[in-house]
Amino acid sequence: MSDNLLRIGSSAVLASSTLLNTTSNNIANINTEGYVRQRTEFEAQILGLGVGKGTTERLVNEFTLKQLRRDTSAYAFSRQYLDEANRVDALFSNPANSIATGMNQLFDQFQIANNDPTTLANRQLIIGSSEALLDRFNTMSTLVLDQDLFINQQLDIYVAETNGYIKQIAQLNKEIASYGTGASRPIPLNLLDKRDEAIRKLSEMVEIRTLDAKNGEKLVFMSTGQSLVVENGDFSLLAARGNPDPSRKELKLRYSANSNVVLDINTKKLGGKIGALIAFREEILDPTQNKLGQVALSLADALNEQNKLGMNLNGELGGPLFTFPTFNGFPYQGNSAGASLTGTVEAGQGSKIPPNDLRVTILSATEVQVQAVDVKGNVIAGSEVIATVAGFPATISAEDTAAGDLYGFTFEIDGAVGDQFEFKPLATAARQVAMATTRPEDIALASPIRIDQTLENLGNGKVEGLKITNTTPATAPDYGFTAPGGLVNGPWTVTYLGGDSFQIEDSGGAVIGTANFGSANYQNVFAEIGLDVGFDFSITGIPSIGDTFTIEYNSGGFNDNRNGLILAGLQTDTSTTRLNALSTPGGVNSASFNQTYGSMVSLIGERTNQARNSEAANEALLQQSQLWFESLSGVSLDEEAANLIRFQQTYQAATRILSTSQTIFDTLLAAVR
Repeated sequence: MSDNLLRIGSSAVLASSTLLNTTSNNIANINTEGYVRQRTEFEAQILGLGVGKGTTERLVNEFTLKQLRRDTSAYAFSRQYLDEANRVDALFSNPANSIATGMNQLFDQFQIANNDPTTLANRQLIIGSSEALLDRFNTMSTLVLDQDLFINQQLDIYVAETNGYIKQIAQLNKEIASYGTGASRPIPLNLLDKRDEAIRKLSEMVEIRTLDAKNGEKLVFMSTGQSLVVENGDFSLLAARGNPDPSRKELKLRYSANSNVVLDINTKKLGGKIGALIAFREEILDPTQNKLGQVALSLADALNEQNKLGMNLNGELGGPLFTFPTFNGFPYQGNSAGASLTGTVEAGQGSKIPPNDLRVTILSATEVQVQAVDVKGNVIAGSEVIATVAGFPATISAEDTAAGDLYGFTFEIDGAVGDQFEFKPLATAARQVAMATTRPEDIALASPIRIDQTLENLGNGKVEGLKITNTTPATAPDYGFTAPGGLVNGPWTVTYLGGDSFQIEDSGGAVIGTANFGSANYQNVFAEIGLDVGFDFSITGIPSIGDTFTIEYNSGGFNDNRNGLILAGLQTDTSTTRLNALSTPGGVNSASFNQTYGSMVSLIGERTNQARNSEAANEALLQQSQLWFESLSGVSLDEEAANLIRFQQTYQAATRILSTSQTIFDTLLAAVR
C-alpha cells in the first residue's frame, strides 16, 4: 500500500514540478519575440499507479501561422509601396513644382508678345519662360531619378537582409534535423520558435510558401515557385546589374553551394517589401519619367517646327528654339562586337513619340524591327514597325517604314543579324533638352508670306486660309523659300483667268502653274496645281477676270503676329502628344501637352490613393491574423497566473501523498517490531 502511494506521489510531484516549469517559462518569455506558448501534457499510468510520460509541445496552428505570413507579406508590400508613392505624390502635388504651370506661363508670354510683336522685351520674356520651364523639367526629372537611385539602394539593403534570414532558416533546419524525429532526442522547442520567427521576417521581404520535409526541415519557396531554402541547401538573392540597362537593378537567385548556378526570378508577384519596390518602380517611377520626357520632347519639337514656319524680328526665316540630345541604345549581352545604336528626335515627328521604351532588333541584312515595350519590359503586341535598309551601318527614319511612323526618332544602327538594343530616350530626355538660342530676335512671330490683292481688282475675291507648311529652302524643285528669307523668283502674281482658273507667274513672268477648279470653291490653289512650295492658300468670294493677287515674302512685316498666334495655339492643340504606341484606325490617340501631363499627375495620385486604401485594408487583415494567432500561441498572463496557482496546489497535494505514504510506512514498521 505504502509502496504504491510512494510511486504515485513521486510521479505527481515530478509532474507538478514540470507543469510549474512550463508555466514559469511561458511567463518568463512573454516579451520574447517569436516565442510560442508551451503546454505539457501527461499520460496516466496503467493500473492507477500515478502519472506516466509527459510531453511539452508548442501551441501553434499551422494554418493560422501560414495565414499570418501571407498577411504579413501583403501588409509589408502595401506599407512599402505607400511610403515610396507618398514621396512622389508630394513632389507633383506641390504647385511650385508644376510643369503645367510652367507651360501655361510660357504660352501666356506668347500671348503677351503677340499683342505687340515689335517689342523686344516681350520676346525676352518668352526666352526667360522657356529657360524656366526647362529648369523645371530638369528639376522634376532629377528628383524622379533620385527616387530611382534610392530604390536601387533599398534593393541592395533588403536583399542583404533577406539573405540573412534565408541563411538563418537553413542553419536552423540543419540543427533541427540533427536531433531527428524520435523520442530519444526531442527537438528543442526554442529552435522551432526561432525558425518560425525567421520565416515570418522573411515573409516581410518577399511572399513565401513553406513545405514540411520528412526530416523536420522547412522548405521555403517564393510565391512564384522559385526555391529559397531546400533540403541541405539554400539560394540567395542577388541584386545584379540589368541587361541591357546596367543602371537598373535586377533580381537573380544564386545557389549558395555553387555560385555558378544563377537563376532568373519572376518578379511579377514577388510580394513583400522587395516586391513593393519593384512594383513602385514599374507602376509609378518609370511611367512618370517617361511622361516627363515625352512632354519635354514633343513640346520642344512642336515649338521648333512652328517657329521655323515663321519670320523673326531680323526678317529671316525662323529657326529651332530648342536642341535635342543624341540618345544611346543599350546593347543586350551577346550582341556582336561593335554593335551600336544611337537615335535622336526626327524634326516634326515629336507628336509621334509614345510614352514607352523601344526595342530595336536587326532582323536581316535589309530589315530592322522597332517595337514598343511596356513598363515591365514586355513587347506591346501590334506595335511592331519594320524599317527597310540597304545594309549596315544604316540610318533609318519614318520614311523608311511602310506606315511612315518610327515613333518620332531617327536611328543610326550598326551590327549583325540578331543584335538587339533597348532604346530608352525618355528616361533622360527631360534633363537634356536645351535652348538653341537666347536671342529674343529669333522668336518668329510673323508669317513669312503676305498675299495682297491689287487695288484695281473689280471682283470681291479675297485670300483666305494661308497656311505655311515648310520653309526649308529649295523644298520644291523650282519654287519655294530662299535663305535667309525670301521667295525663289518672287514676288509671284496670281491672276484670275475666268472659268474658275487661276494662273501664277513669278517675278520674271514665267508661269509657275495654272489652277483649274471645276466650281467656285477655290481651296488650296497650289495643291490644285500639283505643286508643293511650302505654303498654300484659298480664295473666297467672286473674282473678276484679270483680278490679281501678289504673293511676296513678308519683308518689313515685323508687326505681324500670325505665326505667333499659331505658336500660342499649341497650348490647346490636342494632336501634339501621343497617348500610346498602338494606333487604332478612327480612334483617339493624341492629346495636348497639359492633358498628357495631367494624366501623369492623375496616375500618381490614383496609384497613391489605391496604395493608401490597400495599406489600411491589409493592416486590418494583419491585425486580425495576429489576434487569431495570439489567441492560441500567445502568452496570457491571467491564464498563466491561474495555472501557476493551480499547479502549485497540485504540487502541495502531491507532497501530502508522499507524507501520507511515509506515515503508513512508519506505522507498518512499528507494527512488526
